[in-house]
Amino acid sequence: MTQTNIPLKRRNEIKEAVYYTLQIYKHSNIPVKIKAIARSFTNIRLVSYSKHMKKNNLSYDCMIKFTGTKDACTDYYAKANFFIIYYNDIDRNITTSNRYRWNIAHELGHIMLGHHITHEKTRIFRNELSNSEYDELEEEADYFASLILVPHAALLGFQIRNANYIKVMCKISEPAAKRRYYEFLEWKSHVSAQDEYDKRIFHLYFNFIYKRKCKNCGAGLVQRYGKHCPICGRKNTLEWGDGDNMKYPLLDTYENGKLKECPVCHNEDTNIDGNYCQICGSYIINKCPNQNCDNYDVLPSNARYCPICGESSTFYNANILKVWDYKEYKNNSDGFMNIPDGIDEELPFN
Repeated sequence: MTQTNIPLKRRNEIKEAVYYTLQIYKHSNIPVKIKAIARSFTNIRLVSYSKHMKKNNLSYDCMIKFTGTKDACTDYYAKANFFIIYYNDIDRNITTSNRYRWNIAHELGHIMLGHHITHEKTRIFRNELSNSEYDELEEEADYFASLILVPHAALLGFQIRNANYIKVMCKISEPAAKRRYYEFLEWKSHVSAQDEYDKRIFHLYFNFIYKRKCKNCGAGLVQRYGKHCPICGRKNTLEWGDGDNMKYPLLDTYENGKLKECPVCHNEDTNIDGNYCQICGSYIINKCPNQNCDNYDVLPSNARYCPICGESSTFYNANILKVWDYKEYKNNSDGFMNIPDGIDEELPFN
């Protein structure tokens, strides 16, 4: 179903609903954890067909008759302002293709867009609405599902070469991935840094887009610029993903990057002008000391090296940080798919 029939004003309203929904969940990753997102709302209950069948001793045919669909449906209880989303987890064609994820997102779209409340319906079914009303609501719910499951601004940080990449990354069905891929290419051809929605989605997924792991030291970090690992200093060892087996803890700092306690004399009055402890003169802010380097930003408090030029940091030079390979770390990996990131690409959003 195409989204071109939705008026621009309404499309923007749907985008706002998607952004609000993602903000409520507070965990921005791909594939989107659509079941967890639905469950993050206290007035939404997610119930699988198998669970409802077992609880009520129903056959599959009776369950289909109860819901009226092989995909998913939502019951709305107006007095309690409560929703129950029933989704099919029995049909293998639906589960193995990940269509069930789209179905849940679609039903969540109906809820977040206020369809049940606006039209005073306990269920959104064709036989309870005019054809034009039903088609309009279905189109809007599909648009919501496409935006929340396939966030274009987040995918921009990866080398999406064909529809299969979207199918794998976003865990959607092959037919849906093909449609979303062509929509992504069209969007990418005229993406603008001035688009407020895309900019907000980009920042929502910033840590996901720029999470890196070092193939040399196993560090996990968030880094947008530079080819050097800030932990071990090696060049061209960063790839997208979570750290494999090591975690290098950050030191406790203020928002401006200054240490809350001097590591030498333990002075706690450190949130002052200047880069040095007023008692012993030790560095209390981590920076690149190379005057010829373009990196003027404060480095993360665990950075031993500048990610831009590879120079050892002020904290490392002052022995505030130990060498990177000391053995005090635990596994911090959750793995991911092998889709190349766009680490060398300049993205339009700041």
